Amino acid sequence: MAGVAHRLTDTEPRRAPWVLTDSFEVEGDPTGKIGLYQIDEETFALQSTLTYVGEETGLEGKLSPPTLLRIRSVSPETLPTTDLASVPGVLRWFAGRYGVYTPAALVHDWLIPQPVDPPLAGMTNEYADRYFRFMLGDLGVPLIRRWLMWAATAARSRFTSGWLNAVALVVWVLASIVGMITFVVGLFMGNVTAVVAATFAPFLFAGLWGSQYGAGIVAAYSAPWILPPTLFAWAGYLIYLAFEWFVGLFTD
Repeated sequence: MAGVAHRLTDTEPRRAPWVLTDSFEVEGDPTGKIGLYQIDEETFALQSTLTYVGEETGLEGKLSPPTLLRIRSVSPETLPTTDLASVPGVLRWFAGRYGVYTPAALVHDWLIPQPVDPPLAGMTNEYADRYFRFMLGDLGVPLIRRWLMWAATAARSRFTSGWLNAVALVVWVLASIVGMITFVVGLFMGNVTAVVAATFAPFLFAGLWGSQYGAGIVAAYSAPWILPPTLFAWAGYLIYLAFEWFVGLFTD
């Protein structure tokens, strides 16, 4: 009997995780399959219409009801092409270009940069990033991972939203590097003052993130353990490229 039950289960349509969590619906497919047509190495054409059906967007009270309704759906008309989640290669050990968060990434991809035909009244890049975090939560992405993914999108938004924000982000990066060095040196030298100052400095410098203050806090305290493996991956990739170049000298 157990074998028969197992065979029956195998014949049932497999539902996507975003359907199982009641987070997203895919038009015309109750199992939640998302249609993507690969155009080139990095670009895909969206073939499905997705609608976020989670309870919260994080923007209630900030945007009008018609706008809140519009941002719940993304379609081939509103997002003709996408690169899925824009994750640099050296960070893909932490989060890949696709996963349970793919529907949220597609909606966010449509909202960044802001749609202009017709415009979304009141929508900003910061709101789009916040919405992305709420969608990740509804999809069941773990707390630390989703806040880090939010911080990454917030950093990109701030860097591309004017020279003043870009400069502020660069200053924050430099301050973070100085802070990490100060913490390590203070720890080895037994300088309690330096260690304490470096530990709490992120609360001050996160102000450079403006209204996305929380993203600055998350980014600062995650950098010490995110940066080493990322640099290791980057160095390894450079070594790989060097080997490819060297072998190519004799095989091309």
